Amino acid sequence: MAKGRLRASLAGHQLNAAYSAKQAARAASVKAKAASSKLAPTERKALKKQRQLREQRERAGESAEATIPFARDDTVLLLGEANFSFAHALVIGRGHPAHLVCATAFDSEAETYAKYPDAAAHVAALREAGTRVAFNVDAGALDRAHKVVGKGRRWSRVVFNFPHAGSGITDQDRNVRDNQVLLLRALASVYPLLTEGPSAFPMPVKKGKKKVVVQLRGKANRPPRVRAPSPVSDDEGDVPDIDGDDEDKATPVAASFTPPLRQGSFLVTLLNQEPYTRWELQRLATKPPPTQADGKGSQPRFRLLRSFEFVPSAWPGYAHRRTIGWREGLSKANNEEIVGRVGKARTWEFACWDGPEGDEE
Repeated sequence: MAKGRLRASLAGHQLNAAYSAKQAARAASVKAKAASSKLAPTERKALKKQRQLREQRERAGESAEATIPFARDDTVLLLGEANFSFAHALVIGRGHPAHLVCATAFDSEAETYAKYPDAAAHVAALREAGTRVAFNVDAGALDRAHKVVGKGRRWSRVVFNFPHAGSGITDQDRNVRDNQVLLLRALASVYPLLTEGPSAFPMPVKKGKKKVVVQLRGKANRPPRVRAPSPVSDDEGDVPDIDGDDEDKATPVAASFTPPLRQGSFLVTLLNQEPYTRWELQRLATKPPPTQADGKGSQPRFRLLRSFEFVPSAWPGYAHRRTIGWREGLSKANNEEIVGRVGKARTWEFACWDGPEGDEE
């Protein structure tokens, strides 16, 4: 019964999304034409040259400036690691404090090593460095993994790179629904684990004709939660500077596991192209169906903080792997499956939202 309601709800979501996308595309086209007509010939020429230079850099294989969304004291939970190369890149390659990272995989340890021949070496290096590594962890049922992830709001960054249900269904509509259920389960599962506190993303809110920054006060027994910002991306103006690259590498970090006192976020990375765009990640997070996938409670809401390009070269040694594992003659090395595609890999960053409905986007 609950599954039927969810299926109907997701179907309605897809119809609404298609209509909204069509309307947005129409409005964007009108806006672009209007803006273009107002530009002076010299401005149009400059924009065209910028676009050509960007395309030349992409053809030459030059990487974009990477966004590193981690501060030195972030407690980081990695979900759905395949060969553990991202965890290895974060801890060994970029030097994030090993004791503040927990890397998990859905498969058992034996299954992981069988599917991904390079996983064993990464896991050994992570364990030697002091990172917790765990297997048989379902990203959509973290409440059953207390021994691994702990209880309460302990994680300031939770990361799920390239999630995929891996059901192997050829029916695209069913495939989309399966992956939407995966995302909804993960969103509901992560929500109660994210830290609370001040946010690096204060949100300007309209108050009459003026814009002010408003903070939402939480319950008396928890720190204040600051309202998150309007969605921004790496190519849409300035974003707050919280990237790990700008952190002082010599900044002391507590030897014990101490979550920072600030609002946590959930980062999900997908290719920004079909069929992944049909999963409607942003809509599922910010305007979810009313009930959870298991029908046991209401689906929590998030707010989009920002989105940015995922640049594999920024993560030393990272090697993307598909859910099906490494298959000789079929799988591609050197991140070829996510680099040079029609749509680039992109990370969407969300924070818990308990403000007025309609303000979460």
